[in-house]
Amino acid sequence: MTEPGSDTRTAALLAALADVEIPTLGHVLEEGFCDSGIRRLTPVPRMAGVAHTVRLATPDALAVNRALVGLAPGGVLVVEVVGGAHAPVGAVTVAAVVARAGAGVVVDGPVTDHSALAESGLPVYARGTTCRTTKRLGTALDGVGAPVTVGGVRVRGGDVVLGDENGLLVLDPHTFDPVLAEDARRSDRAEPELLARIRAGEPLE
Repeated sequence: MTEPGSDTRTAALLAALADVEIPTLGHVLEEGFCDSGIRRLTPVPRMAGVAHTVRLATPDALAVNRALVGLAPGGVLVVEVVGGAHAPVGAVTVAAVVARAGAGVVVDGPVTDHSALAESGLPVYARGTTCRTTKRLGTALDGVGAPVTVGGVRVRGGDVVLGDENGLLVLDPHTFDPVLAEDARRSDRAEPELLARIRAGEPLE
């Protein structure tokens, strides 16, 4: 069940972080950062959206298809591939995410059709690529909407997922302190002057 005010809190968090550099949040946060094995595979500078999760205990394409039907605008399809051998996302899946006005795709596992993904205009994060794909089994629908673990981070439906060329960050909109967003924003504003002073040869002391 969605908590009262969840959509409002999520929208407010996305707005608060829209102009904050994700690595800057690394100065004020310690948790929520996915490991560096999951990397950006498409040339899209930034991703920000709400997690829609799928846990694939078996390589079942139908589960991902069901998740796509339920993907809301601004949603990030987040898939945990148990075993990590099969690609649940390729050209057709990404086209469907774009058609649903999704914000991106994250896969703890491989993807396929790399060239098509790169041309899609959609942010896609994964552990790599493979030719081995999911099958039409129709046996794993209970994994749609289940909590997943991606890059060592627990992700639940409704979490905020942020990504850039440096990696991924997952935030719970119900527990994130908005003061931290302002702290990060101040740090971002101060950085250009600091860099200019260093480049000008000002003593580091």
